[in-house]
Formats: sequence, structure tokens, C-alpha cells
Amino acid sequence: MKRIAIIVIALAAVLTANAQAPVPRKNAGNPEKWIKTAFAPGAVPPFSFKYNGVPSGKFIRTWKYSCTKTPAPQDNAVQYSILYKDPRSGLRVRAIVTGYTDTGAIEWVLRFYNSPTANTGIISEVKTADFTLNDKNANGYSLRRLRGSNADIHDFEVVEESLNAGDTIKLATRGGRSSDIISMPFFNITALGADCGLVYAIGWTGNWRTNFTGGRNSCRVESGLKDANFYLKPGEDVRTPLASILFWTGKDMMAGHNAFRRHVMAHHSHKVDGKPWTPLAAGLDYGDPAPCNEYTCLTDLLARGIVQRHKQLDIMPEVFWLDAGWYEPPTGPVFNGQFGWPAVGTWVVDRERYPDGFVNMSNLMHSYGAQFMVWFEPERITVGSKFATEHPEYMLRLGDLGIVKEVYKLSDSLTEDMIEAYRLRLPERERMVFNLADDAAREYLCKYIGDLMEANGIDHYRQDFNLDFVDLYWATADGKDRRGVTEMKYIEGLYKYWDYLLNRFPGLRIDNCASGGRRIDLETISRAVPLWRTDYGYGEPLGYQCQTYGINFFLPQSGTACYNTDFYTARSGYSSAMVAHIPVLQGGYEAADIRRVYDEFKAVRNYFLKDYYPLSGTGDVTATDRWLAYQLDDPETRTGYVFAFRRPDCPQTTCTVDLRNIDPAARYLLVNCNTGDRLDIMGADLARNFTMTLEQAPGSILYRYEKN
Repeated sequence: MKRIAIIVIALAAVLTANAQAPVPRKNAGNPEKWIKTAFAPGAVPPFSFKYNGVPSGKFIRTWKYSCTKTPAPQDNAVQYSILYKDPRSGLRVRAIVTGYTDTGAIEWVLRFYNSPTANTGIISEVKTADFTLNDKNANGYSLRRLRGSNADIHDFEVVEESLNAGDTIKLATRGGRSSDIISMPFFNITALGADCGLVYAIGWTGNWRTNFTGGRNSCRVESGLKDANFYLKPGEDVRTPLASILFWTGKDMMAGHNAFRRHVMAHHSHKVDGKPWTPLAAGLDYGDPAPCNEYTCLTDLLARGIVQRHKQLDIMPEVFWLDAGWYEPPTGPVFNGQFGWPAVGTWVVDRERYPDGFVNMSNLMHSYGAQFMVWFEPERITVGSKFATEHPEYMLRLGDLGIVKEVYKLSDSLTEDMIEAYRLRLPERERMVFNLADDAAREYLCKYIGDLMEANGIDHYRQDFNLDFVDLYWATADGKDRRGVTEMKYIEGLYKYWDYLLNRFPGLRIDNCASGGRRIDLETISRAVPLWRTDYGYGEPLGYQCQTYGINFFLPQSGTACYNTDFYTARSGYSSAMVAHIPVLQGGYEAADIRRVYDEFKAVRNYFLKDYYPLSGTGDVTATDRWLAYQLDDPETRTGYVFAFRRPDCPQTTCTVDLRNIDPAARYLLVNCNTGDRLDIMGADLARNFTMTLEQAPGSILYRYEKN
């Protein structure tokens, strides 16, 4: 952590709020001083909004101001509650600002409060972050980000864009899921020629909008709610997205990426007994004939047989994974293939297939030292389901297109044609969403799901969300001059629901899925891990390589699947977590090969939580005629791994790379994990023009290095 502090203190950049009131460079390495300067009385803070059409920069300094130091939520942190109060109305804006003294990051979230007497005026264009980076040594700026998840080979692909004077990059979500298709909400901004930059990240599991605008020696960041135009009722309050900034210095952007990765591991990674979650999971079913789909034909007897087969073959995973389809359909407990797994909202264990619930299989797993994780999708509701029938008052419904158009601000990313196309393809039975914005609804869900988990011995909770355009449901509920209110309350309700489960079950882990990795942001990764980060390919190794290569620029923790035991396929599925989909009730596999894969994964997985270095460039890395390579380095132990993949159409038998964080004057032990060969080698020969050779294509080679 000392290394990060030195990097931040040495920062060669300045942050100004709304292009005014420069913050002294010397405070960038001291989060507490930075907070006191950026959010000082009489200063324009690094956020903005409009009140009755007037920009906050014109009046915020005249509002009543108070600043209180509050208990920090974690170790190595300081926190301040800063209140701005309109002297003429009941509107108050509170900034809860946290500075992390070990990583140097600063984060804040805004809450808007109203008095109990009358409605506020109209609040709009809420930008949780509105600031400008200035550096006299900058020759322009560049932006590095990742594409979002779209179930294709380009998921999490690295995108690099220039920000010269006059350039503006506009990014926004589509449909209400934070990392769906367009962009992940994590950004690395570099001041070209100044050896410094800033990582900006968003914590918001709904709609966000961010603009980056280049100046002569500057870059302005404007980021917040995508569509907000609302008043608050008497006594009402709402929260906005979390904004996170982390300054860095270095010769290339990886200094910023690795500083942010360390910050994530220190402060945005849910831990149990101080340990992050890097599970080796295995599914309980692997596909059945129609009309079965997902896990709709799994039975208690078959599930226990699969568990026993893992024990028999000595390939016991750490977590057994029960996915969609275990519950009764709306028609009752008899399976008929009509509804299948998408028919959600009746969260009742199907007693035809599981007469005693899950307790028998859960107890068996526990007796073998494994844990049990179960899939839920509580937000999407099927007409006729238990929740829809017994609690219609807890449902959000999709209104007519005319109502949606009236309250929803259409944009390039959401057109009338898209709305109508969505409505036409959505079955009538699925036109409801459980209203997490409603306190009574959320409290009911908390207790219901919590009790179900406790009664069935469920250790870990997997939440999916397979719904495009959930924002149309929010828009229908908002009404005139209330756009954004339902979304803000709904997203905060989601966080409260997850927090309830985590508090009720101290050992619980949450797996975050939304048609793959479409809900990844700073708030979700603080509570959950995306163990199934993409719905792409279901085992296609080249795509998995590309997605691992990209997502690790920002996120240390994620997972995907392993479908075979050969080096090329298995290593393509390694991340900090792995889901094994290797059939144990079919032939064609050797138990010894499965054990080898499991042992190798366990050896490398924690290195995904350390520093990461891409070795094959950035951009589109999907070509089949090339090598792909990356390095995982532990700077504390001076050990690491190098992964390299020779693609199926690659004619070159060798790949030459320059390893990072290597002492050229030291000697290293280099182990070829394919063959077990060991080599004593000078660091200089690793740090420059290190050549790897692989005769077969496709193929993979893995090296482990250790400083002597």
C-alpha cells in the first residue's frame, strides 16, 4: 500500500470543480485535505445539478453549508458529511464523501432531501461528478474503457479514444443495466506527455450518462443520472450514483489500472473473514432432452448422484451450483415443458422433484466439505405466479407507449421504434417487475427469500436479471415531472436487499448475473462477484480469452466457465473464479485430467487479484491468427504467471514479450507448467524479448516465475 501512496503523492495533475476553484496539486495524495479543499465552504463542489432550470454553480455557494466528520465505513478511510441547504426552500443536498488513506481514492454520493411541508421545485441534469482535470504539461488526453456485455466475442473489449481540444465522448447506458452493451462504467484518463492520469468509476446499477470533453490542457468529466427531471414530495429523499476518482502517475496507463485494481480489492470486494471469493464451482446438471431446459428436469436423487460422483472421482468443487428451473411453474408442481425456467415469480421448491426441499442435497454437499449456491431472479415476474397473484400491489407494470413517451426522455440510445419492438416481443405473461422501490415490497422479499434460503440450507445466493429496458417500467411509474425517482428508489432498494441478505447470513456470498455481465459497476462489485460474466459462447475458448484479457484491466474478480480439460480450453476459462461444466456422468473424460485442471486453477486464481499486465496490445484481439498473452504479477512475493495462447490459425510458433515488474539484475526461477521444466534465468532475459515457443495450434503455454 505504501507504493500506491507514493504514486498518488507524486501526481502531476490538478482537479478543478466545474472549471473553477483549482484544487492544489499537493493535496492529491492526502484524501482528507483534498476533501476539505474540493468541498470547502464557498467553493463550487465537484458535482452539479439544475434547480428550476438554474445551474447549481450559480447558487450553491450562497446556500447554508455545514461539514461534519463522521465514522468511516472501513479501515484506512476518512468520511465527511457535507450539507448544502437552500435558505428559501426545503431542499437540501448532502454529499457523503469518503477518502481512502491507503489507496488515495476519493468517492462521494449525493442525497437530495425535502422538508415535510411542500414539494420542491424541479431538480434536473444531476451530475454526481462535474470537474475538470488540468495539467499544463498535457498534450491532450486519452480515454481507455471497456465495452459492456452483449453475449458476443467483443464483450469487455478495450476501447481507446483521443480527447483533443474540442473532442467530446458521450457515453450512456441503454435499458437500465449498468454494463449492458455500450460501456463498462470504469474509465482511465491519461494526460498525454505528463505521465499521469485519473481513473473514474461509477457505482450505479441503473442508467448513467458520462461526457468527457477535451480542452487545450484539460479534460472535463460530467457524469450522473441519465434522465432526471423531478420534484420531491414533502419529506422525500433520493440518492444518486457513486462517483470514484483515483489519481495516478506512471509512464503508461497500467499504473492507473493496477492502482485501481488494488483499491477494488481493498475497499470494493466483499470479504468473509477477510478473504475475497475465488470459488471453484461446478454445475449440478449439464443439459437434458426437450422439453427440459436449464435445470427444469433435475431431481433431488439425480443431484445427489452428481455430488456423490464428484466425491467418488476425488474432484470435489468448493461450490455446487443449482441454476434456473428448480421452482414450481405458475401451473403447479407438475412439469409439462410449457413454461420452463423463464416462468419466474413462484419461489417455491418443486416438491415433485425435491420432496424434502433442498436439505438432503445440501447436507450431502456439506458432509463432503462443499457449499451450495442457488439461482434466483426475483425482479422479473410472470403473470399468474405466486408473487403476482398474492401481491399485485408490489408489481411495476409496463404502461402504454404513450404514457412512456410522456415521461421518458427519448435519446439516441432509446428510440420510439425500439420501445415498440420491445413491447411486441415481450410476452403478456412477463410484463411485470417486482417493485424494489417500495419499502413494503422489499421487506417482504427480504424475509421471503431469506427464510427460503435458511430452510433449505442454501449457502450462497445467485441473482440473475434477464430483462431489457427495465427503465420503461420505471418511466411508467414516475408520472409527470417525476422522471428518475422510481429508478433512484429502485436501485437503492436493490442495494438494501443485497445488504439484508449479507447481514442475515454472515458467510453468504452473492453471484451477480444479468444475462451475463450486464450489471457490473462499483456498487455491485462491492457486494457480489460476477461468476458468469458473459452469456457468450458457452465454452468457446477464444472468446473467453478475449474477455479475460479485457475485463482484468479494471476488475480483479470475475468468473467464466471451463468445458474441457485440454490446456487451451481449460486455461481460457481461468479467472479469479471458475465454473466447471465438465460432465461427470458421461464418458470421454479422465478424472486425473479434471484433477489436474482443478489443481492448476487453484494455483493461479489468487494471482488474478494481483497486478495485471496485457502483453499483446489492446483493441480488437479476436483474430484467430495471432497469439494472445498476459502477465499476473505479485509485487510483494516477486512471483507471477505468464499465460499465452496460440490461436488455431496462427502460423508463428513463437511469441516474444517484455515482462513487467522484473528486476533485470536478479535471477529468477522459471517453470514451464506444461512440462514441469525448470530454468534459472536472468531477469534481463524476462524483461526484454522473452520468447515462448509452442508447436501446436491451438495451444497454450503457462509459465510461473519466482525471484531468487
